[in-house]
Amino acid sequence: MLVHRFLFGLLFLCWAALAHAGPAGDASVPQFAHELAVAREEAYVAPAQALTTLDRLRKGRGGAEQAQVFIETSRAWYWLGDKNKAVEAALQAERLARTLHDDSLLAGALLSHGAALSRLVHDQEAAHRLVGQAAPLAAASGDVYLQTRALVAQGLLAEQDGSGADAIGFVERALALARTGTDRDALAMALREQARLLAGVGGHDEALLLIDELVGVAQARGIPALLAHARLAEYAVAARAGRAKRAETALQAAIDILEKMKARERLATPLANLAELYIQARRFGEAARTSETALRIAREFGDETGRQLASFQLGIASIYFRDIRNGKATVDAALAGLQDDERYVRMLLEYGHALNQVGEGDVALTVYEKAGSVSLAAWRKEKQLSYQALQRVYADQKKQAELARLHHDSAMKAAELDTVKRLRSLWVLLSVTTLVAVMLIALLYRRVARANATLQTKNEQLFRQSTRDSLTGLFNRHYFYEQVVPRFDEDPGDADGNAGVFLLLDVDHFKSINDRFGHSAGDVVLKNVAARLAASLRGQDVLIRWGGEEFLAYLPGVATEEARQVCARLLGAVSGTPIVADGRELTVTVSLGFCPKPADGHGAPDWEQLVHLADLCLYLAKTAGRNQAFGVRDAGVLTREAIAAADADLKQASDDGLVGLVNVKTVTGCSSPA
Repeated sequence: MLVHRFLFGLLFLCWAALAHAGPAGDASVPQFAHELAVAREEAYVAPAQALTTLDRLRKGRGGAEQAQVFIETSRAWYWLGDKNKAVEAALQAERLARTLHDDSLLAGALLSHGAALSRLVHDQEAAHRLVGQAAPLAAASGDVYLQTRALVAQGLLAEQDGSGADAIGFVERALALARTGTDRDALAMALREQARLLAGVGGHDEALLLIDELVGVAQARGIPALLAHARLAEYAVAARAGRAKRAETALQAAIDILEKMKARERLATPLANLAELYIQARRFGEAARTSETALRIAREFGDETGRQLASFQLGIASIYFRDIRNGKATVDAALAGLQDDERYVRMLLEYGHALNQVGEGDVALTVYEKAGSVSLAAWRKEKQLSYQALQRVYADQKKQAELARLHHDSAMKAAELDTVKRLRSLWVLLSVTTLVAVMLIALLYRRVARANATLQTKNEQLFRQSTRDSLTGLFNRHYFYEQVVPRFDEDPGDADGNAGVFLLLDVDHFKSINDRFGHSAGDVVLKNVAARLAASLRGQDVLIRWGGEEFLAYLPGVATEEARQVCARLLGAVSGTPIVADGRELTVTVSLGFCPKPADGHGAPDWEQLVHLADLCLYLAKTAGRNQAFGVRDAGVLTREAIAAADADLKQASDDGLVGLVNVKTVTGCSSPA
């Protein structure tokens, strides 16, 4: 009987396993979705590990799955802080989504693009535009995670715009939506962001309740990276709420998970934060040991921010251990690299407090003054605390004087005279203190004014740098979006009705040049090609480094016939003379595609469609043998039907008479209809 029961149980387990696994042919789809979800959560706590997973997932896949991988790849580069790679991955996802006509994928790609522009490029206007395009697409998708992500993205933009109430409103809607579905990743995202926002406005109790729910969701999900992210969020909220013990427990749990994940490259900052909690609890030995561990890990993985934070905490611990000289040197070196960090003023105040605790009052005052020069608000708070301390001293002295009079009745007159003398001295001291305070205020205002002027100059320099490509010196995509696109619809063309032309150029066999002669030779080629192109265009023409070896030019007031001549001139300018790179003469050619802008703007294609048509013409030039140009003959025939046919097969659309093409070759120096 026991044997029969055993066999029956074994058969039941086998049946259950098969039922759970489902058909063998469908196993790869849920496996891909699961691995993608894991990589998405790892992107925050272990971005390098996530990128390795995503690179593996991308191989051998195409279409929608490849676009999904690019979306998550953009987010991983976002958390690593690489703006160029984050934007490039998002743009690749956008192109695939438009090719597939998949609005859900397009919404995800636009959200990733907008996040990178907002946080890394600080281009709020462009970020608002992209997120605004993504929101209706996400709302129509029926995908709860995508809809939640779109609402959270709108909330984050509102927060950066300084509208905290709007930010909380968007995330509240996201949380309510996530609760209606079964997507636990969407719920975790909404809970995490709402808890952070509420903690920021003082709603600590409600934020901690949301954190409890977040931890439960993460534990049920079974993804270590998601749980680590939840524990880090719990630490941040608990620390802000003054729950030091809970903050320490949550942070230690997150560190343990990261160690099990072997995500050591992200351990430096959490360990530095843990050392800060130890210092607040006056556990200086543990703080020093933890800071040293964080410092070793940061140096091992080149984590500069983690190294500076760990060095700061190690220096503070050294000061408390009375190794003041070395501690100050360590803290000063760390703070020198953290001047742009949002925690800089708070860290200065912690530094001053530590110095004051060990009797270095004069040095502490200098640190406090430095904090005031960085933030007037911090200086005013410090002034208020000093004034309150002075009031307490005055009150104590007065009370002692009154007690003295009560206990020494025989010496009442002498005590009264002594009290008057003390009051007079106190008023003199108060007057001197007030005068010094006024002088400090004036000095600080002068410093702040100089700092603001310097900051404005640096901002102008950064703006110029953000609109120029560092290698070629040409304008970049940011300049195109900010300066060219807004004027696109307003440009009426010249007196003859010529509205302008978009040219898209690509260096032929550029990958082969990089592979054979190295990236330094490739950089020389790109700079030379850029210089020759710029020299061959007019002053009012705009030349953009579009990405990699691609260049985009916008020629206002140019007709198709003149565009042919420009193409022939550009082809000859690039290929006419070899480029010398590392002692070698390289013959370099380019392929071009161009599309004119219709003179009548009503119902005409937008700039993105025109650039896309130029890209199709560029592809046709590549497939036709390179070192030539193809372009649209007449922009007036670019109806929706013609554009759709060209998008499907440009050569066939030309053969069918829907889109007329022209071809320019450098060999003959002339153009011919295609």
